[in-house]
Amino acid sequence: MATLADLRARIADDLDRADLMLQIEQGIRDAVEHYESERFIFNEVADAPIAFGIGADAVLLTSLPTSVTRIDRIRVDKGGTELVDLVPRDYAYLSAARDVKAVAPPLEYCIYANTILFDSRLDRNYAALLDGVKRISSASASSDSSAWFNEGRQLLRARVKADLYAHVIKDLDQAQVMTAVEQRAYRALKQKLNTRNSGRVRPTEF
Repeated sequence: MATLADLRARIADDLDRADLMLQIEQGIRDAVEHYESERFIFNEVADAPIAFGIGADAVLLTSLPTSVTRIDRIRVDKGGTELVDLVPRDYAYLSAARDVKAVAPPLEYCIYANTILFDSRLDRNYAALLDGVKRISSASASSDSSAWFNEGRQLLRARVKADLYAHVIKDLDQAQVMTAVEQRAYRALKQKLNTRNSGRVRPTEF
C-alpha cells in the first residue's frame, strides 16, 4: 500500500524539485480536503452503526463513530427486527416541526451546522445504521497509508502539481496542462463508480 511519503516523492520526482517537499505535502492535504466530499468508489460507507440517546433532538456529526462528509440514508431500529428510514428534510421545514418539542420516535431529520437535527426529542435510546460518504484520513505521518494515496493517487498527483505550478513555480502554462490531467483523472474515478453502479436497477412501482 502506498503511503504519504511515496506520493510526495513521486510528485517531487515529476517536478524535479526535491526542495519542495513541505509544499508538496501540504498540497496533498489540501487536495484531499478539496475532494473529500466527492463520492468515489473507495469512500462510500454502508451500514455504519450509530446510536442516538434518549431525550436528544440533535447529534453532532463529529460525535459519530464514522466521520462522514455526506449522508445518504439513516435507518433506525424500531424494535429489533424492523429498520425504518428517517425522511430527510430541509432546515426550514424541520425547524417548524421542532417548534413543538414533542417526545416521540424520530421520523425526520436534516443536516444543519454540522449537526443531525431530529423532528422530536427521542423517547428512548435508538440504534441506527448510516450510509454515506466517509471522511478518509490524509495521514498524520509520512509512513501512513490511505485510499487517497492508492485508488485516488492520480487525482491527487495532478491536482498538487497544478497548484504548485500556479502558486509556487509560477508556470501558468504547466498549471493549465495539469488541470486538464486532473479533470481526466477525476472522470476516470467517476467512471469506475458509474460502471459499478450500472447494474443497479430500481423496479417501477405501479
